[in-house]
Amino acid sequence: MIEPTPLPIFEDWSPQMGVAQCVGGDWTPTRRVPNGKLPIHPGAMGIQFAQSIFEGCRAFWDGSGPARLFRIDEHYQRLVASCARLRMPVPPAPLFLEAVVNQVKDSASWTSPFSSETLYIRPLIFGEDDHVMPVASVRTTFVVLTAPLRLFPQKPLVLFAEREFSRSAPGGLGHAKTAANYAHQYLPTWRAKEAGCDAVLWLDSSTHERIEEASTMNIFMVVGNDLVTPALEDTVLSGITRRSIIQLARERHGLDVVERTISLTEVIELVGAGNLKEAFTASTALQIRPISRIVDGERVIDFPAETPWTNQLRADLNAIQRGEADDEWGWITSVPVSASS
Repeated sequence: MIEPTPLPIFEDWSPQMGVAQCVGGDWTPTRRVPNGKLPIHPGAMGIQFAQSIFEGCRAFWDGSGPARLFRIDEHYQRLVASCARLRMPVPPAPLFLEAVVNQVKDSASWTSPFSSETLYIRPLIFGEDDHVMPVASVRTTFVVLTAPLRLFPQKPLVLFAEREFSRSAPGGLGHAKTAANYAHQYLPTWRAKEAGCDAVLWLDSSTHERIEEASTMNIFMVVGNDLVTPALEDTVLSGITRRSIIQLARERHGLDVVERTISLTEVIELVGAGNLKEAFTASTALQIRPISRIVDGERVIDFPAETPWTNQLRADLNAIQRGEADDEWGWITSVPVSASS
């Protein structure tokens, strides 16, 4: 039996956080405060009715020179889209960037509770108004949390094909990073762990046949000479790492990237015919991870152990993020790092 891969667990957040409030469309300036509890009514929309959205971003710093903030403008644009879906006010772009940069430029963000060259950044917005009924909140709070991220082994993932529960449905929240879009995972993830798997393979809600995502990760497969990934529908999150892989594959390596429907039945046939060469997942938190197996009830689908394209694309992305290769697409924002004041 293949042992499950441990996924990242944060020991704690960085010691400070950025905070701003919006009342009736007017935002306060951002301020940095000690990381901790915020006063919020238990009836707040963000708690009762999940009027809450967030982003997951990354920055990289080797302890000298500026930190390298990755594709932050695109994270902001995705936050804007998520806010629109939940009818929430959007922090102005300068306010958003200032709050993120203030966290990234503080060396304490990188060294407490432990030191890391990778900083995970979590901007979030939640509704504060407390009502019995779900109504759009007039008062909202914007917070930027950060946490140093440990390096985890690049052990291949084992996925559990979820045939009963669904991640999203057409017209739902699958394309937005909302709190409600993640609550569905708890029971299916437990089921996956009980089956000895690392994460859930989400299939479409109507037929439970078409592949959409893997837990919080997008999916790619090398089929023949093509790099195939599920097409973006409103049930699939448009991952920033996903976009990066597509651009790297097309423009640096000349790969044909095909965004289309791919079913679990097709995957089984491709593996059997030897035409599915490798498969991997992509996300901000976990980056690029090879997939070794899909467990589908009593059936097990094993993928090839050799993953040259997975390894190459991961190396390409890491090199750009860490300043070891040219940033030819302007993905990096440099942020000088200094000691806490």
